[in-house]
Amino acid sequence: MDLFNKIFKGISQRFSKSGEEVEYESHKNKKQLLIIDSLIFVILLTIPLRVFPPDFLLIAIYFLLYPYLFLTVRKSAIYHLLISSVIALIWIFIAKDQYGYNLGTLNVLGIHLLPLFTAAAGLFAVYLLYSHWEYILGRQSFFKKMLLFVAFYWTILISFETIVYHVFNIKNLSTVMYAGLPICDCIHAPRWMQISYLSLGPIYFSICELIGLKNPHYIRKKK
Repeated sequence: MDLFNKIFKGISQRFSKSGEEVEYESHKNKKQLLIIDSLIFVILLTIPLRVFPPDFLLIAIYFLLYPYLFLTVRKSAIYHLLISSVIALIWIFIAKDQYGYNLGTLNVLGIHLLPLFTAAAGLFAVYLLYSHWEYILGRQSFFKKMLLFVAFYWTILISFETIVYHVFNIKNLSTVMYAGLPICDCIHAPRWMQISYLSLGPIYFSICELIGLKNPHYIRKKK
């Protein structure tokens, strides 16, 4: 409970200071972090699924994100990770009966942990990569920022689902009988789930923007 109290306190402080004129500067290691984040993303996407059980891997990745963000001086990004976690939890409660994998994945109280931690870590990972490139928009509208985020999100989502389905042969047996998306033949699920998958990213981004969460690669200037 203390953790959630701190989260809500932090968010409320952001609102209370929304009227102040605050100056930000780029993270001093922004370029290096882009390279490290990208390398880690590619390595985790292409190699470990052949070695480790996917649910254990995703759970490990999720919890390792917290010390990783602290060590790279991006503590503000933890707010983004917590928001993605809440969205993932709500989604799993809505669609928990639609999951049942061809692998022996972990299941707690009827909730499959693989899609839960995949959604939580995945949404955040897309935002983290997007945040490195947001600067190219300058001071643009929410709509243009959303378009850039969606370009990242849909590309990564479809690429990930295609690789997982066709390369690593990880299939959701509960929905495998449904047609996948055209061309990539991935995301085999009822139409409402396909629409939901494509919508979770924009919903996540909108919530982060609505409550005023800042790009973790821009830090408040010290006075």
